Amino acid sequence: MPRISGGRSGTGEVVAVGPGATTIGLHMNNTTLIRTDELERILLETTPRKAVQRAVDLIAQSILSASVTVMGVDIDQRVHFDAANGIPWSVLRKVEASFNQELPRNIMGIIRGRETCFIEDVGAYPDWRRRAASDIVSYVGFPIIIDRRVVSIINVQTSRQRLKPEDVDALRPLIHLISLIIARYLKEQQSANRENFLSLLHETTLDGVRAASAVEFMNTVVKRIARRLGYQYIALFLYDDETESLILRAQKGYTSEYDGLALCVHDHVGVVVRAFRLRHTVNVSDVSASSFYLRGVPGGRSDLALPLMVGGKVIGVLNLESKKAAAFSREDVRNLTPLAAGVGLMLASMQIKQLLREQALLDGLTGAHNRHAMDGIVVEELERARRHGHDVSFVMLDIDEFKSINDRLGHAEGDRVLETLVTVLRKSLRAIDKVIRYGGDEFLLVLPETSQRETELLLERLRAGIGTQVLTAMGAVHCSSGIATVRGDPEEGDLVQLADKRMYQAKARYRAQLEEDPGY
Repeated sequence: MPRISGGRSGTGEVVAVGPGATTIGLHMNNTTLIRTDELERILLETTPRKAVQRAVDLIAQSILSASVTVMGVDIDQRVHFDAANGIPWSVLRKVEASFNQELPRNIMGIIRGRETCFIEDVGAYPDWRRRAASDIVSYVGFPIIIDRRVVSIINVQTSRQRLKPEDVDALRPLIHLISLIIARYLKEQQSANRENFLSLLHETTLDGVRAASAVEFMNTVVKRIARRLGYQYIALFLYDDETESLILRAQKGYTSEYDGLALCVHDHVGVVVRAFRLRHTVNVSDVSASSFYLRGVPGGRSDLALPLMVGGKVIGVLNLESKKAAAFSREDVRNLTPLAAGVGLMLASMQIKQLLREQALLDGLTGAHNRHAMDGIVVEELERARRHGHDVSFVMLDIDEFKSINDRLGHAEGDRVLETLVTVLRKSLRAIDKVIRYGGDEFLLVLPETSQRETELLLERLRAGIGTQVLTAMGAVHCSSGIATVRGDPEEGDLVQLADKRMYQAKARYRAQLEEDPGY
């Protein structure tokens, strides 16, 4: 069989075979040649990971007393073993943990120099990390480079045979083949990751368009992140101006006791607060070494907080936690940053729309609800009262002699009276009660879960408060009122109109009393 030498003669030899031949590959110390069909099997494996493992097995079989590993290197220079032959995985995991505490000099040299590291005599190498009962004689590490960065290292170690420079040269063709396979795998993985993040960003944008509220949108975003990226602990906080706190609005993985959690932005603890205050991403790889970590997940090891920035202002924070140390790489941060920006922009847009909707339903002068909001409020409270068997009262309130105030004291004074009246009403009413400006000086009070008698007592307190706090140069302001309730009045009647009718009846009695007794 004709044979053409493709490498150095001596200890190591790369052998290529002529037409019709069945073998090609590495020949070292008279070992069996690597067959063509073995190389084909590498390329025909169903997954790149299996292909790399088969290639690693092939190298190990081709070199006497060799152990071979493929070690991935991420953008943060943290390492992980992807394939191995000749070393138990239990040992590799310990090596992995040790390397991620501090990389040995030979590995760091490969990463920084992007060149092969060959140690012919390990015993003479001062920085070699020796394990008990280790009998390693020689080592060679081949870098795999993508985009000018070392992404993997193929490590070959021998325990009885000392490698020579010609052996290393003989290995290069097969190493080059494995490098291509690994590079293809990593490129596919990077492309899939980018596509995954882009799809997630697109989906969250559509979710924001469809969502009826910011809370609904945030809950959907949390679910999508969990499903797409596999994160177990996710929290979305929104900044609240009134309390100057970050409020937890949506989460996954945490217990329900965290719902509504408020973190004061003036505190100096917590990764979330720190990201808000610094206005940039905070990535804590090991929370045990962090002075500001605030425990959220039992057994949590790493925490990543990304501020939701809109126009230079932080409106919230996306927080991710993990029970694994160094769970979030710089590549994760690079991919998550545009997602956080997109979520922030969508939330800001929704907040503006919500504010515009609310302003459209508010009276511009007093801040009370206006007539546009009234129908929805009345229908909602009536349905709730009938569904739960509760009462609800409607009170129509009208300022007596309001025209005289405008005519004699001016419209500016009339406006001040209206604003002051609404302020007094809000102070005296509950958060669930509604104040609606029904007309010029007419206000409708909607009082859920309030009976006729309770409403009458409330009106007595309101009149006393109005009489002492809503004052003009003409004296104290007086209001007439009418009440209608679900339980006290016919169901088929319009309770708002009924309250309005009774208010006019009360106003008529008030005027009659004034005519009879001007000092009343």
